[in-house]
Amino acid sequence: MKNQAAAFVENRDTSQAGRLYYLDWLRVLAILVVFFFHCAKIFDYHTTGVYNAVRSPFLSAFREFNFVWLMPLFFAVSGAAVFFSLKPERAWPFIKARISRLLIPLVTVGTFLINPLYVYAERLFSGQAGGGFFQWYPRFFHGMYGSGGNFAPLGQGTHLWYLEFLFIYSLILLPLFIRSKKRIAGRLRTLSNRFEKPWALFLLFLPISFFGAGFEIIGLGGMRVMGGWDPMSYLLFFGYGYMIFSIGRIREVISRYGPVFLAGAVILTALYVDSHFGFNLIIPGVTRHDMSAGGALRPLNHLGWTAVQVFRGLLAWCWIIGLLGAGSRLLNFNNKHLAYANEAVLPFYIIHHPVILLAGCFIVRWSSGVGTKFFTIAAVSFVITMAVYELLVRRVKLLRFLFGMKLKKQEAT
Repeated sequence: MKNQAAAFVENRDTSQAGRLYYLDWLRVLAILVVFFFHCAKIFDYHTTGVYNAVRSPFLSAFREFNFVWLMPLFFAVSGAAVFFSLKPERAWPFIKARISRLLIPLVTVGTFLINPLYVYAERLFSGQAGGGFFQWYPRFFHGMYGSGGNFAPLGQGTHLWYLEFLFIYSLILLPLFIRSKKRIAGRLRTLSNRFEKPWALFLLFLPISFFGAGFEIIGLGGMRVMGGWDPMSYLLFFGYGYMIFSIGRIREVISRYGPVFLAGAVILTALYVDSHFGFNLIIPGVTRHDMSAGGALRPLNHLGWTAVQVFRGLLAWCWIIGLLGAGSRLLNFNNKHLAYANEAVLPFYIIHHPVILLAGCFIVRWSSGVGTKFFTIAAVSFVITMAVYELLVRRVKLLRFLFGMKLKKQEAT
C-alpha cells in the first residue's frame, strides 16, 4: 500500500520507503513559523521582556494568528511520531528514547546554557546585567525566574516548556498507547467506524473547547501564556495526533475533507483576529485592543472571553485537520533538503530564542522603523542559529548527544 503511515518515525532517515514525508515537511515549516513568531514577539503589545518602544499591530496580529494553530499542530504531529515509533511490549526503549531526545537537552544545555542566555538577555535589556554573560552567570542561580529571581530550570518561563510538556505527556499516555497498540485490530477498528463521516471527526473539537472554557471559568486562563493554550488542551492535541495516525480511515477522511476544514479555518480565524484587535469588527467585552488608542487593552467580559475560548477550540481543530489534509495532498514528497532540515529541527528550536532576544537587545535601540528592525533581527538570528548548529552542534559528538540528536554511529546502523 502506498505511503504506509507506520514508516514515519521522528528524526529517522527520510529516505525510508513509504515514509509520510508531509509530516516531516509540516514540522520543518512549523519550526520556521515559530522562529518568525518569536522575532515578532519583540514588537507585540503584550511583550515585557525584550521589546521595541513602538509596538506593531501587524506583528501582534501575526502572533495572535499563530497562537491559534501553531503549537496545537506541533503536539498533533508529535503524537503521530509516537504512534510510528512505539512498539508493542517495548515501553522501556521508548522511554529511553524520550529521555535521550527530550529530557537530556532540558536538564543539561537547556537549564545551564540556553535558559541562562534567555534570562541574561532580558536582564541586559532592563539594565540589570552589568558586564558580560560569564560575569553575570553566577547570578542566574539567585531566586526563581518568574518570582523576581533568575533561575529557570528545565522549561520554566522559556520556550523549552514544549519539550518538558512533551516528555510528561509521553509518560502519562504511554499505558494507553501501549494498550492501543496491542488491540489495534479490535477497538481502534471499531472506533474508526465512528469517524468515517467528517461531521463526527469535526466534533472532536468539543473536549478542547470544554477545557479552554473551563480554565477560563475557574480563573486559570493565565496558564495559556505557554503557546496560547492550557495544558489539558495540549494533552488532547497530542492524543488526537496519535489516534489520527493509528486509524487509516480517519486519515482518509482528513485527506478528502482537509481543504474544506482549512478554508473554514482561514475564514473564521480572520474574523477572530479582526475582532480581537478591533481592526474592523469590535465586539464589546471580547475585542482585546483599542487600535484608535495605540493598541491599548480594552475591558473584557468574563462570559464573552469564555465563549472566545470555545471558539478557539473549534479553530485549532479545523487548522489541524486542514493542514494535515493539505499536507497529505501537497507535501508528500522527498528531496535532498528534507533530511538535513528534519535533523536540524530540534537543535534549531533549542538554540534560536535566546539568540533572537540577544540580537533584539541591540537592534531595537536603532532609530529605524519596525519593519527594518524585525527583518534585521530575523536575518541576524537565523544566521547565528544555523552557524552554531552547523559548525558546533552537528559536528561535535558530545553536543549532538546533549541536543537530543542521534550520534552518527547510531545513524549508520
